[in-house]
Amino acid sequence: MEQRDALCDLNAALSRFGFPEAVGEPAVFLHEAYEDEYFKHIVGVETADGRHLVLKFVRDCSGDAPDALAELRNTVEKQCAFAQLLRESGILTPQYYRAGERFCVETVFSGVPCVLTAEDFCGKEIATITEPLAFRIGALVARMHVISLEQNCRIGVGTLFSAAEENDVCCFDRFRTLAASEGIDRSAAKRIDAAIERKLAVIRAAWDALPKSAVQGDISVNNLIDTPDGLLVFDYNNAGDVVLVSDLVLEGLLTAYEMDLDADAPASLRERLFPAFLNGYLSVRPLTEAEQRVGREIYTLYHALWFSRVVYSEDSLEKRIARGDLDGANALLRRMLADLTAPDDGSFARVRCAFREDRPNRTDC
Repeated sequence: MEQRDALCDLNAALSRFGFPEAVGEPAVFLHEAYEDEYFKHIVGVETADGRHLVLKFVRDCSGDAPDALAELRNTVEKQCAFAQLLRESGILTPQYYRAGERFCVETVFSGVPCVLTAEDFCGKEIATITEPLAFRIGALVARMHVISLEQNCRIGVGTLFSAAEENDVCCFDRFRTLAASEGIDRSAAKRIDAAIERKLAVIRAAWDALPKSAVQGDISVNNLIDTPDGLLVFDYNNAGDVVLVSDLVLEGLLTAYEMDLDADAPASLRERLFPAFLNGYLSVRPLTEAEQRVGREIYTLYHALWFSRVVYSEDSLEKRIARGDLDGANALLRRMLADLTAPDDGSFARVRCAFREDRPNRTDC
């Protein structure tokens, strides 16, 4: 696409929301495209009246599906409305703007039919995770859950991370394939497989009776800004409805094991991050007894078989087997089994550490 055409499309988009033309060079934060089904173009612009905005052009639907774009528009509309409800309830969140009566409108960008939203640009996201920050994120998630539950918020779609079903951090089938490799301890692998099925059965049996509501759906540090007024959360494109204790555990594990550490932080810090996240959450929203029981099952299951423990990372089961380190692979299996069968330590029942506002670089645990 020619630069002049792109600028015309951006200015046309701005005018839909009542803003003047862009000045300076737009900053492309993300550009992805796949055939006619998927397109995402996220760009930062400064307008002639000095506003700093983020425009999102998104298409995520089959070109042949009737009404697919309208359905996407309606989902994004609900996600934006949810974000604004949280904002109005005290959660730091970017202002989303309306084009007429809607936050989300259909448009064409670079010849691609897509949906469009406009929000404030709020600054640079957090780069690394620390123990006190994990506590604060957990507390923020709990505040969002309380508001969503009290307001009975629903979006009408699921999230990336639902512990009772296949999800973006689930690697159980891949584990079973790897565990069938030559030289792997069959006894340990079978016990792990049986534990997976037992825990999933417990989780699924309790699922429908657990508190469920709309959530932001991707609370990683990459979607957070540390402001003088507190943590600001942005990017609601994965917002959806899920059992809240599932969101708590899987978002907490993502925070602990997938966010970057400071360069001088010890690797052992990873094991303190989920407890800090959990305690931050519990300091705001205590769990019901049912949530405590199921939360423990979700945690032991997904902690033991966390996806980067099974695949991708250099210390994963996949990589150990690939390089012929069967002793290391079987040692990892034993650790997985120990984590799966660890006794309940009561950590989901009560706060065990607290973030010190007067000492922001530590928690007291």
